[in-house]
Order: sequence, then structure tokens, then C-alpha cells
Amino acid sequence: MRTLHSLASASTDAQARCRLIVHADDFGETEEITEGICQAIEAGAVTSTSIMANMPGTDAALPRVAALSERASFGVHLNFCEGRPLTPGPSLVDERGVLHAKRALFLRALRGQLSPTELEAEITAQIARIHDAGVRISHVDGHKHLHQLPIVRTAVAKVLPRFGIERVRVTRLRHLAAARKPATLVREALAWQADRTFRRARLRSPARVVDLQAIMRPANGSSLARSVTEGPIEVFCHPGTQRADIEKPGSCVRFEELTFLLSPRFQALLSASRARMVSYWDV
Repeated sequence: MRTLHSLASASTDAQARCRLIVHADDFGETEEITEGICQAIEAGAVTSTSIMANMPGTDAALPRVAALSERASFGVHLNFCEGRPLTPGPSLVDERGVLHAKRALFLRALRGQLSPTELEAEITAQIARIHDAGVRISHVDGHKHLHQLPIVRTAVAKVLPRFGIERVRVTRLRHLAAARKPATLVREALAWQADRTFRRARLRSPARVVDLQAIMRPANGSSLARSVTEGPIEVFCHPGTQRADIEKPGSCVRFEELTFLLSPRFQALLSASRARMVSYWDV
């Protein structure tokens, strides 16, 4: 069976409409999530992933990078809302010493209750842990996209150049008016604001992002083909094994995403789009 890479390579550069990154979040969150991502990379279905630096699966995940680095780019998946931080930061944690949950962090960012100094220290520590493990870091993105919040995005823009990192995810749509749900509208408004901050820091981003969940819906079966006319495009996803869903249920079913990525349907969508699969190094 032809892999996604071979399908993409079948189109010439002249025919290809755009460059397409298929990116998996959460490498290192748990061992089973990491295993699912590795399977997708090995199959040629995923071309990029980002590593969480402060999670239970981080230690087991880092040794797996070397064998996959020729097949995918590896970034840092900054985490401000789950587990414990790597640095002391009273404004970043609750009374238990655990990072604030997503909603609490969102509100604290809007109210200016996060310390810029503590944010910069934590971002530095998370990137340094991955860097010091010998990983060549392609870019940075954020767990739950929280790297785009006010104050947080400014800290991110300050820290990345210190490590020579030139790329960052921005979750923007093509037009802000395309965000119809209130939550999506808020996220996209933050993304456009973050884009201005990152551009001032000379950081590069894909032209837009597409959630794999949107492509998986039957009603949106042709959304990949529609999305690849602008390039470079990032399709972000959350693959994992069946056990990953049992051990840590979430907002998406990870094994369903992995199954779809490896399916003939996704291969057909990719082929029809005439996209050329690339990694974050090509942004």
C-alpha cells in the first residue's frame, strides 16, 4: 500500500498546490500517546510533532526522538495548564502547586495576573529540557493553544530567539469572520493578536491551521482539498493507541484519529489535494 509520503511525492512541485504539515500534539504526555504518534510517524502519516517537557511520559519519550528525526520535525509543546511546572512560579500555580487549569489561566492572563518573569523562566526551562536532551527543535506551539494568550505570547516571543527558534504555531483561520462559534471567535481573535506579536519578533508560522477532527467529519470530507490552496498549511491532530484513550480520556478519541490518519480515505484526500507533505522545518 502506498504511504502518504509516496502519494504526495507523486505530484510534481509544479502541480502541488501547497505544502502540508501533518502535526501531532502531545508527544511525551503519556507513553501510550507517544506510542500512537510514533506509529503515525513511522507510517509516513505525520510529519511533525511537539514534545511536552513536564509530563509523566516525557522521560520515556525523549529517547525515541533520534530514530524518528529524519522522518519528522520535533518542536516543544509548551504546557501552562497541566501538571507541575519545572520552575517556581507562584502566579502560574494553584494552592496545590499545580499549574492552573485552562479556564483559570485564561482569566488570569486577561486580568494581568501572570508574572512575565515567571512565564519567561518556565518557558525557558521547558525548552531547555528538550534542547538539553539533544533534540533539534523546529518550532514551539502550546498545549490548548495557550501560548497565544496576552502576556504569555509576549514571553514566548522573548524566549524563542534565545534558543535560535524561528517558528511558532498560530491558530488563525484565513479570515476572522470564518469563526462562527463564540469560543472559536475568541481563539481566532487571540491568534491574530499573537501573530502580530510573533511577527515583530521575526517568528514564522504556517499560513493557517486545520483541526483533523474537522476533516474527519463526513460532511467535511473535501475540507482538506479546500484547505490546501494557500499553503503552507498545518493539520494538527492528537493520535494515540487504544490504551491511551482508556488511561487518559480527553476531548478527542485519539485512536480514532490514528486510525483515520492511516486510512485509505485520508490518503485519498491527500492525493486529491495534490499537497506536498513537509515538516515544520519548511515553514
